[in-house]
Formats: sequence, C-alpha cells, structure tokens
Amino acid sequence: MDLVVGSTGLVGQQVALGLGRLGRRVRALVRCGTHHEKAAPLLSAGVEIVDADLTKPESLPSACAGVETLLTTATSMPQGKDDGLRRVDHDGTLALIESAERAGVRHFVYTSYSGNIRVDSPLETAKRDCEKRLLSSKMRVTVLRPSYFMEMWLSPALGCDPANGRARIYGTGDAKVSYISVHDVVAFALAVATKPSHPSAILEMGGPEPLSQLDAVGIFERTLGKKVELDRVPVATLEEQHRSSDPLQKTFAALMLGYAKGDEIPGAVETARRYGVTLHSVSDYAATLRKAAAAH
Repeated sequence: MDLVVGSTGLVGQQVALGLGRLGRRVRALVRCGTHHEKAAPLLSAGVEIVDADLTKPESLPSACAGVETLLTTATSMPQGKDDGLRRVDHDGTLALIESAERAGVRHFVYTSYSGNIRVDSPLETAKRDCEKRLLSSKMRVTVLRPSYFMEMWLSPALGCDPANGRARIYGTGDAKVSYISVHDVVAFALAVATKPSHPSAILEMGGPEPLSQLDAVGIFERTLGKKVELDRVPVATLEEQHRSSDPLQKTFAALMLGYAKGDEIPGAVETARRYGVTLHSVSDYAATLRKAAAAH
C-alpha cells in the first residue's frame, strides 16, 4: 500500500494518480476526506481516501496503518494561512514521520527543495529539520530536492507573463537556475516509489540545462515571436521584504533571494537518466505557451 500526503496539490495529485495507473494500491490523505473539492479525480481513479490532517497528529496513525511506501508533497505554501508553515510544513510533517515509523512504513519519500537554497525562513527551517529527522530514521528514505519549478517561476503568478509581453526579473537576472518541470518531479517520485532496490538517497534534481532568468526570457521571445519587457526587482527590495516578521512574507522573500542568487544543479541529467526520467526543458515549456496562445 502506498500513502500519498499532499494528494490534492500540484505534484501530489499527479503522483497519486500515476501510482494508480501503475497498478499499485494507493491511499490518499485528504483533509475533510471525500468532501474535499479536489477529491473527485482521486475517487474516480480508485484511490482510497482517508480523512486525516497534518495539524491533527491523532488522525495520522490510522492513515499510516498497513502502508509500505509513504510519499509526501504536502505544504501550506503558497497560502500559508493560520501559521501553516509551522503547523503543516514543520510540526505536521514531523508528526507524520513519527506515525510512519510506528506503523512500520518501510520507505518514506519526502519532497523538499534544492540544497542550494540556504536563506533563513520558516520554510527553510521546516524542510531542513524534517530532512534531518528522516535521515536519523531506520526507514529507507528518499529526499527529493527539486530546483525551481518552471511552471511556477516562469508563470504570471510570479510576474513572468511572456504571452502578454511582460517578465519580472529578480536581481540581475544573470545567475543560472536549473529549472525543472512539475511533470519531471512527478516522474522522479514515481520512479523512486516503484524501485525498492534503491538505497536511501538525497536527490538534487534539476532540468536539462541551467539557464538565467534572462536566458529564459530570450527563449520566450524567440518561441512566441514577441518582445518581452522587463520589470526588475532589486535584491535590496527582496532583502527588505526578508526582514518581515510575517512568516509567509519572509519565506517568499527567501525563495526569491535564492532564485536571484541562482540554483545550478550539477549532474542533473545523469541523475534523471539513472532513474529513467526524461527531462523537459524551458524550450518545451515555451512551446506549450505558444500552443496555448494559438488556441486562443
């Protein structure tokens, strides 16, 4: 039995559905159970839904019962409401690890983020504390450390809207980032969950080619055939935001500062090859934007 925690999120839902397509027995931890608005695709795919909540440790043992492989992608980001970074990302995940150990889970797959991102924030504290706790466990552990998601950081949600001729640049825009596709993070999760021979590991994951923010803008301009105007956010502005006492604002600023400094992942292509993952490039992503624009 596989348990997916975070199964209504961007990555987690695709992991749960993907495991089901591979013929595995899948259980999804869902707050509010079958009543959750995003539970329908899981139910229709035959995924077992268990009503549990990371902020309620007493609900976790029954969710973990009979589970051999546990995969968690759960995070309170980007909303982070009700002190979510502490209650979900930190305390809730530590409680999940404890419950998994007690239930006899054999393999725990934890979605963290790049080891290059070392800017103080509540999310940084949560990720690294959970990694440390897992690596001291007797369970077999796989820590997934993806670089920045291209579908998020090169999207209108974070100011990059090349289809409408605008792109926000954090810092100088020259530092290289190993942008990774959400689809490839899902593929890594499926690969490590279904290949039990792999020992415990920390996987630093990135795309096929490190690119600067300005490189990415150039790809969009060539692919979409239009000029993109730049909206620059100085590092000093991000540093000011990082001094915020609000946990969510501090975390956003930390991620943006890490982005501005760059996140190049050496050996990303070889790591993907070893796990049978075919990496998508920023050029591939730009082509999907061109196709979407043509459809309109």
